[in-house]
Amino acid sequence: MKDSSQPSKRRRYDAAFRAEALRLAGESRSTQAAARAMNIDPKRIYKGLR
Repeated sequence: MKDSSQPSKRRRYDAAFRAEALRLAGESRSTQAAARAMNIDPKRIYKGLR
């Protein structure tokens, strides 16, 4: 049985962070550059664009 007191390993991003990442990707037209600026995996931005 899992111990429920352990914190989740997944990072959670609030709506403002997501909006900023998508805004940067739209402005620069590069998801790679936006991901580097936000220090996140580019896949996170790709998923947000769908």
